[in-house]
Amino acid sequence: MFNKLNWSIVIPVALIVLALLFSNWLLREKPTMSRGERKAPPVTVDVEKAEFGRFPLTVKALGKVTARELVELQPQVEGRVEWLNYDLGPGSTLKQDEALLRIEQEPYQLALQTARSTLAERRAELQQEQGQRQVAKEEYALLGASIPEADRALVLREPQLAAAKARMGAAEAQVSLAQRDLRLTKLAAPFNALLVNRSVDIGDRVAPGTVLYTLAGADRFQVEVEVPAAQLMQLDSPNAEVRIHGSQWPENQYRQGRFVRVIPVLEEQGRLARVLVELDDPLGIADPAQPKLLLNDLARVEITGRADGQQVRIPLTALQDGDVVWVVEQGKIHIQPVKVAHLTESHAVLAGGLHGGESLIVTRLTSVTEGMPVRTTDQARAAHSARNPGEKGGELQSGGGRRGRSDTDFSAPAKRGREGEQQRIQPKQAEPPELPDPPKMDGERG
Repeated sequence: MFNKLNWSIVIPVALIVLALLFSNWLLREKPTMSRGERKAPPVTVDVEKAEFGRFPLTVKALGKVTARELVELQPQVEGRVEWLNYDLGPGSTLKQDEALLRIEQEPYQLALQTARSTLAERRAELQQEQGQRQVAKEEYALLGASIPEADRALVLREPQLAAAKARMGAAEAQVSLAQRDLRLTKLAAPFNALLVNRSVDIGDRVAPGTVLYTLAGADRFQVEVEVPAAQLMQLDSPNAEVRIHGSQWPENQYRQGRFVRVIPVLEEQGRLARVLVELDDPLGIADPAQPKLLLNDLARVEITGRADGQQVRIPLTALQDGDVVWVVEQGKIHIQPVKVAHLTESHAVLAGGLHGGESLIVTRLTSVTEGMPVRTTDQARAAHSARNPGEKGGELQSGGGRRGRSDTDFSAPAKRGREGEQQRIQPKQAEPPELPDPPKMDGERG
């Protein structure tokens, strides 16, 4: 039977079958790598403590600088301007009663002289009438007759004496009026002032109603700011601290202002209350070393009122979504709602929700769940130092990062670990089964 087989065909077929069997065995016996349960490390976060104490309310707002006194000087007499102080222009500071201009005085000097002449005449007439009345009294005494009271006043010239006195009083009034008009030909500053505008020159003819100068009081400027109405109770105090920052001043420069009063009128649109503050010597006249506050400037005002009892203050970075904080308790996150009393540039003062001393997360996290495990940067740094006692530098950051460089190559152990793992999972080469010897041909036997 073996002699009849065509071994040139059987042998290749047998080899192919054996190869298929061997391949099937390799596929069934391929090595598998079992992965152990891998636990994600806790997220590293930065934390800060919640503070407990008295934290006064500080409100910052912008307001327009205005003068407490702002007047438009007008002449009270008519005439031509004959003298003008050209050294005083817009921006000049004036002392009280400093001369500004003078209106032509000659007409008013003549009017005064005329009034004085009239007064002299009336005084003479009064003296004459007093003399005539004395004569009438003597004649009446010599006559010795009794006459009615009405006739007695006529006999004693009492009506004539009263008329002379009245004419003299009118003459005296005319003199006083002429003196006043002559005095009003000189225009002077009514108070310490800043000259804002001048609209007159020598030779101009002026009259009552003509605006010659615009003056602003230089002793103090006012700033009116708008604040939330709910915060008025803590700001309405004469002991409130006021700091005024001019828009042209350096960032850290300010001047101490004074709280004046709360304006008890709410804005119709924003429903905000208005507070008035003042700054003494805004132009630095008394103290030139002080910065000048410009009129009509948009100044920044900080008003620090009283504290509303004992409160908790937290960093703004710890406030999440406006009313929630993340508290670290025993290595896990607790989501705690809070109530905000007021905000500052860097902190939030709370009206409730915390008691002070809690560790609050200030690191921004994309997703947070209740009970999520975390570790602080101090804990991560301590653990790292314990694992690598001889290492220098390499400060940890929140989120598991590293700042700085270290002399130790931390990647080598990891590389060696990965290489060992690859060696462990490398499959062993399977030895092929032994093939049977092919049967011998008839010619090869014996």
